Amino acid sequence: MPYQLLSSAATVQVYSPTLVSDALICTFVSYPSGSTLISTVPQASFDADQGAGLLESLSAAVEQVLGEGIAVDATGTQGVDTSGLLYDAVLYTVAYVPPTPIPGTITGTVEVPVNVLTADTQFGSFLTGGTAAERILAEYNRLKALAGG
Repeated sequence: MPYQLLSSAATVQVYSPTLVSDALICTFVSYPSGSTLISTVPQASFDADQGAGLLESLSAAVEQVLGEGIAVDATGTQGVDTSGLLYDAVLYTVAYVPPTPIPGTITGTVEVPVNVLTADTQFGSFLTGGTAAERILAEYNRLKALAGG
């Protein structure tokens, strides 16, 4: 099972001043990492398959990033875009382990919007700010530079 739905709450998703739709904010656990994520699922999509297509897609994308080993944790969050609208995102914790042992760990966080995380980039990336992998690698390199590596 790639995910387990924990809860859903009715909401209205606003896309613009004149475009809104009924939706559900779904909280779920992604496996195998056990990350708690959130996703706003249009009501029609939820009615069609309990949101399975969208939730499975997000779960798979999160698990793929975590499987690469640079990001060590993922948590669902929401942000506010430049238009003042809410968006769903995943907050990744990125870790750098220097070659010389130090006390503690060197970590940073990267917020990746869900639409960036689940974007199809097989024909190239046209995403402002880069793909999820590019954003996470940039944070990893920043941490490495801070550590003197």
